[in-house]
Amino acid sequence: MLRRNPKFKHIALCLICVNSLICVHPVFANETLEQAWSIAVQRDHVLAATHQKELAGQQQLAAAKANYYPKLGLETGYLRTEYEPSAKINIPALPFLKGATLPFAQDSSYYGGVTLSAPVFTSGRISYGVDAAQAQADAFAARTQLTRSDLKLSVAQSYIAVLRAEHAVSVAGSYITAVSRHVDDVQALFEKGYVARHDLLASQVALANAQQMGLQANNALALSRAAYNRWLGRSQDEDVRILDIGNTVQETPTDLLTMLNAAATQRKELQELEKQSQAFKKQAASVAAGHLPQIGVSAGYSKLENRYLAEDKGWWVGLVMKWDLFDGGLIRHQSSQLAATAEAINEMQQDTREKIALQVRQSWLSQQEANARMALVNKAVEQADETLALARERYRLGLAPNSDVLDAETRRLQAYSNRDNAIYDREWARLQLLHASGQL
Repeated sequence: MLRRNPKFKHIALCLICVNSLICVHPVFANETLEQAWSIAVQRDHVLAATHQKELAGQQQLAAAKANYYPKLGLETGYLRTEYEPSAKINIPALPFLKGATLPFAQDSSYYGGVTLSAPVFTSGRISYGVDAAQAQADAFAARTQLTRSDLKLSVAQSYIAVLRAEHAVSVAGSYITAVSRHVDDVQALFEKGYVARHDLLASQVALANAQQMGLQANNALALSRAAYNRWLGRSQDEDVRILDIGNTVQETPTDLLTMLNAAATQRKELQELEKQSQAFKKQAASVAAGHLPQIGVSAGYSKLENRYLAEDKGWWVGLVMKWDLFDGGLIRHQSSQLAATAEAINEMQQDTREKIALQVRQSWLSQQEANARMALVNKAVEQADETLALARERYRLGLAPNSDVLDAETRRLQAYSNRDNAIYDREWARLQLLHASGQL
């Protein structure tokens, strides 16, 4: 008898350990809906575009505020005339100088200066403009939040669609397995001469239909996964592993009045329209202020190259008032146009408020219906399983026709499909209600 070498045994144990480590694959946790939202928010192009518009609104606000500050300018240049500027001398007491000219500037000269100007009183034109820019910036911010909320709802819809498709594939696989088992039973009974060939053919047709349903379910799953990956900026062929949210019930306030009040205060569409209306009203006031006195101060230092001047450089300061008394109604019409636009937005806001209230009510009712369906579909699944088991047993005993088994299989398939749809309809209704109330 050959003796075992302890050294070989040690080497074998090491190889087993190495192979075990190589064969072990890392286990990654399934992706949650919150993680999917985070990824989508980071890469969505529409949301990025609205964010850039929000930044543009902030820059517009900064530009409006800049009108408050003094303006410092530098001016320089070179002037060349065809002749040296001069003035005719006409002094009655000195008739002999009649017709003579006296130059007062050179025919070529450099000039330059620094000017500081600042508004003193603008009748509210600048302050109204700043208020309008602030309201417009707030409207852009509300639009960004609205786009983010819409994006989260779309991602959630795609997320739930993947879960629906996965369960549909599972149910279709279970249906194929059950029908295949029934075909095997019928085949065995047919070979023994206990059933007619018609039963076997009918069972085989039912199996073919079940297999076709399985192909359609797998195709729908692949399409739903591709759509989900597109939202997250991934390759559409990438594998999708997500957490099943149908197993946990998340509480949502079920009081309709609470949700309606939340929507009235938190829906970003209403906030956006309100800020847009304010912006146009302030713009109208700013334009109308242009018809009132505008007072400013300016000062500076200038130099003009001129050998005929005793002093060709120096400091200066001035106070300027501008008041457009008549412009043919230009400012008045512009202000009226902006005010009318603000009123039009107010009307749109009221219409949107009514639509949102209806949307909240519809989402709330859908959630109530989905919650009520859960108890019913669970009972229907239990009944379908029992009916199928009874139909199979009766068929084996020759107490029921083959059609009863096939019908029971179909009803069981429908019961499981209804249960899965009810589970995800409940979750989808909850998310829709959160979105409708401005809480998503």
